[in-house]
Formats: sequence, structure tokens, C-alpha cells
Amino acid sequence: MTEGTAPRPAEPPSALPRPSVRERWARRPPGLSFLVGVGMLAVYLVAALSALVVFRSSLDQLPSTVAWVPLENPIGPSAVHPFGVMAGFGTDLFRAVWQATPWDLGIVAGILGIDVFLGFFLGAIAGLDEGGLVDALITFVGDSLGSIPTFVLAVVVFAGLLTVAPQTVGLPVFVAVFGIILWPTMARTVRERARIIAHQPYVEGARASGASSLRILVRHVMPNSLGPVLAQIPLDVAPVFFVLSAFPWYYNCQLPGGPHVPVPPGHLAPPPTPYLVPVLPYFSPLPSNAFPEWGFLLGFGTCEGFSFPGGFNYWWMYLFPLLAIVGLGVAIGLVCDGIERWRHFDR
Repeated sequence: MTEGTAPRPAEPPSALPRPSVRERWARRPPGLSFLVGVGMLAVYLVAALSALVVFRSSLDQLPSTVAWVPLENPIGPSAVHPFGVMAGFGTDLFRAVWQATPWDLGIVAGILGIDVFLGFFLGAIAGLDEGGLVDALITFVGDSLGSIPTFVLAVVVFAGLLTVAPQTVGLPVFVAVFGIILWPTMARTVRERARIIAHQPYVEGARASGASSLRILVRHVMPNSLGPVLAQIPLDVAPVFFVLSAFPWYYNCQLPGGPHVPVPPGHLAPPPTPYLVPVLPYFSPLPSNAFPEWGFLLGFGTCEGFSFPGGFNYWWMYLFPLLAIVGLGVAIGLVCDGIERWRHFDR
């Protein structure tokens, strides 16, 4: 340094450089669980794409065959019907599950997309603005929504919208409503991680060097707050199918004497009629009772598989829709867990 010159300011501390995807792959290829998850998702994707081609003219309508709906001894799994026949529908259950695949993948992708976008973005903003007005507003709204059970809130909001505008409310609106309702849980966990990241030395250094809040949010806070998002995504799959299966189950299995048979005062309810034609509640997001959807198949299949003659004899009616739902949740969980392990490698 020459005499009379001002000393140069110290360079702000910066985060350690993160290895690129290629470097991570070369040093540590993805684990077996991640590859299994990707493979399972690939199977679901192939099934969805093939269903779009095979059932393109009748994708939203399950066929019905009266001869396949006997009152006793329903048709079980066989070489002709690998998943058996869904009584009441009178349709091959393998075809029903296959035909429902593109619809359910679309429903889950849409809801999780909205959930992740709102929860990740709002949670990161709240954490970066800890103690500020934005943080207080986001936390208040999120905690208010999160205090109401997701199931109840989704049904009440969707039923209210359906009452106000019955001709314009359908499955897309349900996806949007459910995605908006799910975000508070994710935002809360992301906010806690973002709050810690916001006080790290490299973030403080970036702030001191004049970096804008937007740059700090995008460059430092959000990439380092991705862990809670990956942990929460698999947990948000179950509530979707719980809502889609709970009301078909109630309407087809629990209402006394069947869905449309009133019971006079003082009379005992007759036993449910076996193998009813499936009925949808008026506030269901599905357009018809023949719409292929795993949650509806599970709800109705659970009722029919247990209610007559009252045992586990007709297990296929609920087992295969359940396996389709569980398999999707497991695949998403394996992929998210693998991504999180990969992100933390050599950081």
C-alpha cells in the first residue's frame, strides 16, 4: 500500500462454493432409494401417458357392465380381470385404476405445485423479515388457516364456492383451493430454516456489501431452505386422497338404508343394500359417479369390500386403489429424500 492511499475494505465473507450437479454425480452417484423412487414415478408416468392414448375418447367415464355386478360372489382377480371387478361400477378394476392415473397425477401435481410455491416463497420471505410487518402478516394468516383441520376447511370452502357458483366450480377449483389451504404447514417449517439462514455470516456479509433483499432471498435464503420443502411434500399427498375418499365412503356405506332411503322416526335403519351404485355428495369435486379417480375408488371399494357379507372376502375392491395411492406417496418420498441427501453431499 502506498502512502496516502485509503485501505481497501475487507471482502465480505461468502458461502462455501457448492459443487455442481455433475460434480456431485461423479463423487457420489444417487443412492438406490432415489433410483427406485425415480423408477416408480416413471412407471406412473408411462401408465398415465398410455391411458391418455388408449382411453382418449372416454378418459373421464368408466364403462359399466351389468353382468359383472352380481349380488353375491363378485368377480375377483383372475387372468381376465387381474384386479377383479369393482361391484356397483360393473367395471374391470385394473382398467379403472389405469384410467384414473393421469387424472390423479394431475390432481396431485397441481395441488403440490401450489402448495410448494406458496409455502416455500412465503415462508422464506417471513424468515428473512423476522420480526417485521411482512413476517407478522404471513405468520398470522398461516397460523389462522393452519389452526383449522385441512379436511374441514377444504370441504367448507369448496362447498361454499359450489353453492355460490355451481356452474363454474369443479375439479380445477378444488385443486386450487386445496393447494392454497395446504401451504401454512410448509411455510412454518421453511420460515424457521430461513430465519437461521438469514443470520449466517455470509448473508450478513452480502447485506453489508449492498445486496438487495431480493438477491439475498433468491441467492442465499431459498436455496438453503429447500430441506423443509422436500420433507413436507410427501406428507401433503395423504390429505388429498383422504378428502377424495372420505365422502364417497360415507355416502355409500354409512348413511342408513342407503344414500337415498329415508328412515321414518322411531324405525330402525335397514342394513345397507349390497353393491349400491356409487353415489357422490353434492359438494364432490368429481364431475360424475363414473369418473375414474383413486380416492373415489378406494372410498367406495372400502365400503363394498367390508359391508357385504361383512368380512375381508372382497379385499381387491379396496386393496388395489390403496396400493396405487401408497405407491405414489412412497415414490415421491424416496425421490425427495434422495434429492435432500444429494444436496447435502460435500457442501
